[in-house]
Amino acid sequence: MKKFYLLFTTLCCSVAMMAQSQTFVFVDDDGNTVPDGTTINITAAVEEEDPETGETWLMMPTGLSVKNVSPSQAAMRLNLTIQRIDNGTFQVCFPMNCLSFTQPGDYQTPATSLPAAFVSNLLSEWLPDDNGICNVKLQIEVMNERGSFPNFTYTHLAYGPTINVAFNNGDVQEHIAGDIDGSGIVDVDDVNAAINLILNYDQYKDKYPGKADIDGSGIVDVDDVNMIINIILNS
Repeated sequence: MKKFYLLFTTLCCSVAMMAQSQTFVFVDDDGNTVPDGTTINITAAVEEEDPETGETWLMMPTGLSVKNVSPSQAAMRLNLTIQRIDNGTFQVCFPMNCLSFTQPGDYQTPATSLPAAFVSNLLSEWLPDDNGICNVKLQIEVMNERGSFPNFTYTHLAYGPTINVAFNNGDVQEHIAGDIDGSGIVDVDDVNAAINLILNYDQYKDKYPGKADIDGSGIVDVDDVNMIINIILNS
């Protein structure tokens, strides 16, 4: 009976955590949900101009927002991992202030709460100074909000969806061997990408920007998976 109670409690906690992790989703410019684990490849840069000074600069926007898909108000923050940034600045304006980053590393935005069904634009973009690559991993972290304004406190509840954004300004062809998903590093996500290609090549061939046929055999097979694993172990 004791074991059954423990199993039941564990199951309830798992279900609750799963529900919390699905509180928020990423959405694109058209309001479509961006699935967890997606890699977004951005190659189009737009030129912006300051109307007062005439100064111009390049901007590569992600077009991403976050949406509260739960039936009630909920809190979150955005975790960022800048895996590679060749030049320029990556910027995100969420929830209120704009944060700018020029070096690889792990960063976080302040936490905030969003009403049910509310969509908040992340106003995130790479501002390149030259041709190059910028790879950023974005993760939603669901938070528990306590207190009252202006003294809110936040604690971790669950991790939500994670997506990768791969910027490439100037069609830079440099490639990291084994980096199939274009994140700028070789990790278990690339192993999973290779397996996806083996199981259903036609479905996934346009999703991954990196070269999956690492050994040059002409096909993606278990030998390529083993090579990626070796790269991870020896890196």
